[in-house]
Amino acid sequence: MTVATTSFLFSLFLALLLRRIGAHPVGQQCDWNGNGLSGGEKRGVRPVYLRCSEGKVGWSYPDGALRVLLRLGSSGRDFRACLRPAPGKKLPASIYLEGVRSLNKLYSPQQPTDRPHVRCVLSRGGQVALYVEAAEEPSLTKQTIEFAYDLQPLKKGSVYDPNEECRPCTKEEMTHAFCTNELVVRGMIQRVEPIEDTDVSEITVKVTKTLRRWSPWGENEVYDDGADKEVVQVGRHCGAQHGGGEMVIMARRKLGQLVLSCAPRLSEWKDVVREANIMDSAHCVLSS
Repeated sequence: MTVATTSFLFSLFLALLLRRIGAHPVGQQCDWNGNGLSGGEKRGVRPVYLRCSEGKVGWSYPDGALRVLLRLGSSGRDFRACLRPAPGKKLPASIYLEGVRSLNKLYSPQQPTDRPHVRCVLSRGGQVALYVEAAEEPSLTKQTIEFAYDLQPLKKGSVYDPNEECRPCTKEEMTHAFCTNELVVRGMIQRVEPIEDTDVSEITVKVTKTLRRWSPWGENEVYDDGADKEVVQVGRHCGAQHGGGEMVIMARRKLGQLVLSCAPRLSEWKDVVREANIMDSAHCVLSS
């Protein structure tokens, strides 16, 4: 897309938005689902306001465009927003990040893939505005635009530091991750593989013991399920390497994928558990 085309598209988008935004504002929630068959906004721009740290957007029979405004509640706090189209589904839309004077494309229309790329952007003034443009004229064949978002707050008065996710966890961060993350296992890193066209690497862990796993039913279970491998993602810039002996891998689920939170060596984690049990300072029962 040329600069002239982008500027024209942005100007057209703002003009349509000013005409439409007062007529059909859509609620403030975590998820939004709608369709282009209702509302009478033919080829217009439909505003969507979302105020949660994570959620999904689904738009069936898309017609025109959405302007999706992401915020962290009413705090006005800045954040890093990550998006991921639904795996295994066609994306019949282009998704843009609204800039000061132009729209920056994040996704083009694409065919179904089991591993859609995650794109991350930084908020400006405590919000991220996305412009989702339907790629095709509406038809009787059902098309659905579907993507998930995840917002990570930034420390007040600070800017995003990509190396922050690479530093070793403190003792407090380890115990918090153990109690709140979806997966905690002991194991050894077998392989580190960069994902093409992304800034992410996948770590394959040979599991020796499962310490904690969050079930889909919202229950925290402590058991060894016999799984011999887990795949966890980490920023490519962190330079993760295989080997290094037995570690405790703690990962949370983000946009449907496991993302590394902490990875202390087993010997270090045992010391943390011993100290926390003596001080009775943990929020759950720790184990190694």
